[in-house]
Amino acid sequence: MRTQFSARLSFTAAALLLLTVPTFAAAPRFTNVMPHGVQRGTEATITLSGANLEDAEEVLLYDSGMEVIEFTQPEDAAQKARTVTVKLRIAADCPLGSQRMRIRTRTGISEVQNVAVTALPIVEEKEPNTDFATPQVIEMNQVVHGRIDNEDVDYYQVEVKKGDRITAEVFGMRLAFSGGGNYFDPYIAIMNANRFEIAQADDTPLVWNDGVASVIAPEDGKYVIQIRDAAYNGDGRAYYLLHIGNFPRPKAIVPAGGKPGETLQVTFLGDVSGPITREVTLPAATPERFGLEVQDDKGVAPTPHVFRVVDLQNSIEVEPNNDRNTGTAAVAPGAMNGVIQEPGDFDFFTFEAKKDQQFDIEVYARRIRSPLDAVVYVYRQDNGQQVAANDDSRGQDPYLRFKAPEDGKYCVAVRDHLQNGSDIYSYRIEIAPITPGVTAEPIEFARYVQPNVDIPQGSGKGVVVNVQRRDFGGPVAFRGDNLPDGVRLECPEGWRTGGTMPLVFYADENAPVAGRYGTVVAHLADPNQPNTKVEGPFQQHMLMIRGNNNNRVWEEEIVRVPIVVTEKVPFKVWIDPPKVPLVRGGSMNLKVMCEKAEGWDEDIQVLMLQNPSGVNASGSVKIAKGTTEALIPMNAAGNAAVQESMIAIRCIAKVGNGNIETCTPFVPLRVEEQYVTFEFAQAAAEQGKEIPMVVKVNKRKDFEGEAEVALVGLPANATAEPLKMTKDTAELVFTIKVAENTPPGDNKNLLCQVKVPEAGETIFHNLGNGRLRVDRPLPPKADAPPPAAAPPMEKKEEPPKPLSRLEMLRLQQKEKEAAAAAAAAGQ
Repeated sequence: MRTQFSARLSFTAAALLLLTVPTFAAAPRFTNVMPHGVQRGTEATITLSGANLEDAEEVLLYDSGMEVIEFTQPEDAAQKARTVTVKLRIAADCPLGSQRMRIRTRTGISEVQNVAVTALPIVEEKEPNTDFATPQVIEMNQVVHGRIDNEDVDYYQVEVKKGDRITAEVFGMRLAFSGGGNYFDPYIAIMNANRFEIAQADDTPLVWNDGVASVIAPEDGKYVIQIRDAAYNGDGRAYYLLHIGNFPRPKAIVPAGGKPGETLQVTFLGDVSGPITREVTLPAATPERFGLEVQDDKGVAPTPHVFRVVDLQNSIEVEPNNDRNTGTAAVAPGAMNGVIQEPGDFDFFTFEAKKDQQFDIEVYARRIRSPLDAVVYVYRQDNGQQVAANDDSRGQDPYLRFKAPEDGKYCVAVRDHLQNGSDIYSYRIEIAPITPGVTAEPIEFARYVQPNVDIPQGSGKGVVVNVQRRDFGGPVAFRGDNLPDGVRLECPEGWRTGGTMPLVFYADENAPVAGRYGTVVAHLADPNQPNTKVEGPFQQHMLMIRGNNNNRVWEEEIVRVPIVVTEKVPFKVWIDPPKVPLVRGGSMNLKVMCEKAEGWDEDIQVLMLQNPSGVNASGSVKIAKGTTEALIPMNAAGNAAVQESMIAIRCIAKVGNGNIETCTPFVPLRVEEQYVTFEFAQAAAEQGKEIPMVVKVNKRKDFEGEAEVALVGLPANATAEPLKMTKDTAELVFTIKVAENTPPGDNKNLLCQVKVPEAGETIFHNLGNGRLRVDRPLPPKADAPPPAAAPPMEKKEEPPKPLSRLEMLRLQQKEKEAAAAAAAAGQ
């Protein structure tokens, strides 16, 4: 459906705008949270720091289990712009681990920051604690909130009885606070009184680059836990939450998934006291992020185990299953779970399939935080013939599509790529029917920064979405669930079959200034496939830590988008809809106009939200101060798609303390075939002479009036007067004047710029592939008399008929032969 163009803004509330513009905060920043952790089952006060926060109104919590019960700011204006204090109520069953949050202001939305939820009370680090001989003494089952500086080492002392479990687990990298090439990579060690390390950890797969160290105390006494950066770095932002206690800390789980609503038995592996078996009941609906906590009479582990909630029947390996003849019986579709228990281990499962039956076979190992670097194989069970194999099509996990060549039994097998193995090398193999799917993710206009959806009242905010279809084709549209009041979204129909498409969120003039997490769903919208339902999330991957070589070290996946309505801005921009088409190989100046509130006058950068296929637009245009319009140069490639596309413009301007971005309504842009095409006859001339160039005109479409045609691309100092043509013109003849100082050479880039009038505007064509050769004149004979004075030119009624290229070549050859003969006769 075409958007009705209605974009002009009447500043009837100019006085109000004059009051708000000078204090317009804009571009809020959220750069720190202190402390970085809170204990569940309590109320806790945290301080959020940043910039441009003077008009902050609320904290948007992404995850469940916490609520804001107080929100305050300092009275001091300077501090108010930098600080927000929040009191949280953390539920007793709040999920452990990171909770994501943002600050919403009346003029924008901040970036994401994390706060960790712990099960244990939190104490602060107390310096000096940088020497083994003078550690900070703490009680068991506490969390220390501290910071590592450059070359810093922190020590904590606990007293333990023989046979007790000592576990240390750190949240460092997962706080996503220390970044850059020297981001915090924690190292922890448990040391006895003689300073010997009895357990240590750098990177524990269960907790990514953070560490877990655990040991059974060999004797009564004092033990010291050391924490530092693995490379002795520290950037002033290397904060940590160090959990120290006798709580359990297994590192793997089998099975690693189950059906929604199912009650099943799971075994946690890798704890120093041995396996832990529990019965759990899974949620009835698949949650966005789900993990199983493990606890015993000593406490609960700080990090839940990633657990898949999928409607597939579980099979668990039964040893021995190291070859196809002893494989554990399973079913397909289904899920196979097990452990590569020792180096060189190879686990097999058998299943049956019909000829041409297809399955997606996907191994979950690193994605469930196992150290296993899995390789997967599919064999025929009867003769052992390998049918398929894969190593790492899903990042470090393997995936393949299997099509049964005939009815029969098959084996799926898994091993570690480097033949490693231990009791925590767990895996889950999911064999599932092929199911169509779609995902959508906005591209980054600024590298490494995901766009925000903050929409000024009465305006829009645009993103360009990358859409990935899996096992289906057809147009994809978007719908919004739980959007703020007065907000709608629009993706024009003509874009929906592509891989990237513009999506604009619009807010009504009177939409309340507010925000919430909304769900934007990409879905198949094809009337020719009414019985096919395909839906998927609009998701964002927020880069939290960028390491060396721009490595994306840590990201937060967001599938509910923070959508906020902000205060009106003191400008509004719209596109003057083009009345004429942009033709292939041609150009156009797209006119954009604006209105500015009284008292505000800044540059407004104007950028195309998304160019139609084969169309390019300038990215350096602005509506300058003191003006209200600008022209965006656009051009179309010779093979640009002939179609009508809805286009919109991103508008960026400084308002108050930062930049504000809006988006115009969509307007149509037509790309058409050229109205005419030209065929150039090649031409050659000597320096100081004139030569006609003939251009044959092929008309494709009628037009009214006269078109102006200019020959461009001539060599230096050569000229040709422009011509005019009508829809009935069949041929153009340009007279090219070659100056005596025109450089000789072959010029192959001549073209005609054609201005075709239509509807009071101009359609610009660039047509060409002309060629002009410039020669030096032949040297005169040594005894030749000086040339006679040229007689006066007589006015001729008609110019001589121009010679064809072949005729010119023949004439030039005759002149050369005559000159050569004359020269020979004179010798």
